[in-house]
Amino acid sequence: MSSKRSAAFLGILSAIQIAIGGTAWAVGFADCVRDAASKDLMAKREFQRDLRDLIVQNRLEFEALATVNMELQILLAEARRAMFDYLIVNDPDRIDTTNGLVQFSNFDWFDEDSAKLMEESASYRELENQIALVQEQNNKHPDWPKLREYFRSDLDQSPNFKALMVRLQSRRSEVESLIAQCDHD
Repeated sequence: MSSKRSAAFLGILSAIQIAIGGTAWAVGFADCVRDAASKDLMAKREFQRDLRDLIVQNRLEFEALATVNMELQILLAEARRAMFDYLIVNDPDRIDTTNGLVQFSNFDWFDEDSAKLMEESASYRELENQIALVQEQNNKHPDWPKLREYFRSDLDQSPNFKALMVRLQSRRSEVESLIAQCDHD
């Protein structure tokens, strides 16, 4: 489900809930966690783009593969966000806002959830298809072992990479602050 349709759906659910005498806490919680999840996804996208640029800046021969890997990582983050949006509507109690970003991002996800989301969402099915294609391109690329070795032996110790990590951690800290403000009760 697209984020626009998901937001509209939540609005309808909220109106129904209020009309039948329910509370509006779920809408406030949903908006709060959705905002935090959006900022987290933006930070992940930015990091992947910056990482790709850093790799290309240092090793131009990895440009095509670094771009494919960036696309893969962004698609995986977007799929996780789609799962998160599914939980907001179907089981918001599984979204943990009390134990930091790691718990918030690594919610319980079951095979039944995957099956239902695949059944309900054409956009999610397309996203999963894109992931499979890009993952195959990434994993079968002849330079994939060389890029991994370059990352482990050189790049992850470089000052520029460490600066990227500091920036990512700063963004993640901002997201953690947002998460802590999301009241589920």
